[in-house]
Amino acid sequence: KLIEKVVGEYKPTMFGITFTTLLFEEAKHLSSFLKEKYPQVPIIAGGVHPTIFPREVAQVNEIDIVCYGEGDITLQEVLQGRPLSKIKGIAYKKNGKVIVNPPRPVVENLDELPMPAWHLFNPSLYMNPKAIARLSPVGTIGTSRGCVYGCTYCNKSVFGRRFRAKSVKRVVDEFEMLKKAGFNEVHVWDDMFATDLKRAKDICDEIIRRKLKITWQLECGVRVNCVDKEFFQKCVKAGCYKVAFGFESGNDTVLKSIEKGATTKQAMDAVRWAKEAGMETSGFFMLGLPADTIDTMEQTIEFACKLDLDYAKATILVPLPSTKIFDDFEKKGLLRTKDWSRYNFHTASKVYDHPTLSWEVLEKYYDKFHKRFYFRPHYIAKRLMRSIKQKEILDDAKMAFNTFIKK
Repeated sequence: KLIEKVVGEYKPTMFGITFTTLLFEEAKHLSSFLKEKYPQVPIIAGGVHPTIFPREVAQVNEIDIVCYGEGDITLQEVLQGRPLSKIKGIAYKKNGKVIVNPPRPVVENLDELPMPAWHLFNPSLYMNPKAIARLSPVGTIGTSRGCVYGCTYCNKSVFGRRFRAKSVKRVVDEFEMLKKAGFNEVHVWDDMFATDLKRAKDICDEIIRRKLKITWQLECGVRVNCVDKEFFQKCVKAGCYKVAFGFESGNDTVLKSIEKGATTKQAMDAVRWAKEAGMETSGFFMLGLPADTIDTMEQTIEFACKLDLDYAKATILVPLPSTKIFDDFEKKGLLRTKDWSRYNFHTASKVYDHPTLSWEVLEKYYDKFHKRFYFRPHYIAKRLMRSIKQKEILDDAKMAFNTFIKK
């Protein structure tokens, strides 16, 4: 009913749906619903999964066009009515047959892209709980594309492994635009914000120079081996209060096996520098990596506790398509299914056979990680004091209930 209400008010000439591998089945259901209700409105699909499998997605009856790769220019050409056969980076059906056009080159100069039309958005729709954002509503920004690293669990299908970045001026102009549009906090969604550390520092300096009072956080895109103490100090002065790291494991041998390109020593240094600068810290970990054992997962839990982060989150490894781990598991016959709806980071039970660990063990350590981290007396006391100080006690209580008690 909500979708019907929104569509009825907006009266779109095209539906755009973006989705990851996990959400492919949901995207098909949504497409079916939309096509039944609005048969004359074309549906175009894009995102990571359509980029990996443009032909498979285009075979869905209700999906008319698939945009694979970067869609900035592709979508413009589709909406302008250019003949589909002339548009690079799409797949479509012609006489019942799927046609996959040649790929579109990536956008080399990101500054050439038009400024986002944030003035068309209603900021009041983008409210977040206190556990996610200090201030709401929240807007997002992408300051760069591409990650030069080759972690074996990571998909690089859309933006690739070459770093491309917006200029410092362009980035801070977008920050200003978001603030003027009514957003109180900005989350940076880059593959790797600090690849060019000088540029990252210059962005902070420009925010400070303009005296732009903006609250923001580095929700992703910061590697422990690409930062230094000065970077975090500049971030805080520029209004950034929180940084998230992908640590993955607390064992250096496991880190090396996934080609992480970082060490536990670098992780400890990065967290220490961030804390000394006054930033909140979040960490993401993975259990069940191919080289993991019970001992290494124990080390990961101990490492997370030792880092004493403000937030920590663990997931069980999911071998996503178009990654080295997926290809390796497939070659070894370890994949049990390609029912993408089961490829969930938290409930991916038995979608594959781990080389050495049972699913019972993986699920046990998934629960163990969060209970050990969050039920430490030191953490509870620290969190309680913070909640009282920032008047977030009710939000934290609700989050704890939903996480550990509610089934």
